Amino acid sequence: MRNGSVVDLQVGPGSVTALVSGSTMYDVKVTVGPVPRARWSAICKDCSGAIDSLVELLQGRFSKGVMTRLCEEKTGLFPSPKDILFTCSCPDWASMCKHVAAVLYGIGARLDHQPELLFTLRKVDQQDLIAKAGSDLSKKRQGTSWREGARERRSLGDVRHRDGVGYAAAAQPHSARLARKPSTAAPP
Repeated sequence: MRNGSVVDLQVGPGSVTALVSGSTMYDVKVTVGPVPRARWSAICKDCSGAIDSLVELLQGRFSKGVMTRLCEEKTGLFPSPKDILFTCSCPDWASMCKHVAAVLYGIGARLDHQPELLFTLRKVDQQDLIAKAGSDLSKKRQGTSWREGARERRSLGDVRHRDGVGYAAAAQPHSARLARKPSTAAPP
């Protein structure tokens, strides 16, 4: 990656394949076990209450609460060491050769730039988070009357809504915006 040793790095569902340059070209494969279905369901359920903005979620940005849940040790999205297996075509007898280490470093760098690849690697669909958040938002709305819901949807002063449409309304009442400014000219 950085020094050119990792020539090709492909992230796919459950595995990463790479070509690493050494005294010759070596094939490296890193296999990552999938997230257990029950754990993924629990993550989606827990995250639905922590989603601040559906628009941000659709753009691939997560709130602090969602990130905290995704990164929880043992119950989050990141694999444990026992979930990761690797092979290299080099003759080195070490359990983790320098070629595998370079690929693991490359995976970290790639995830820094494309964090959505973690969902692919762990064989889960990030759209599940969006679907769960959307269904929870509609359940919350069921207890609201139509008029209250419409008023809430139209409120551009609410941070959650104005961020979603890129409009920042002034934080002053309507009557204050209509008031005339006092004249600074000297009386005649």
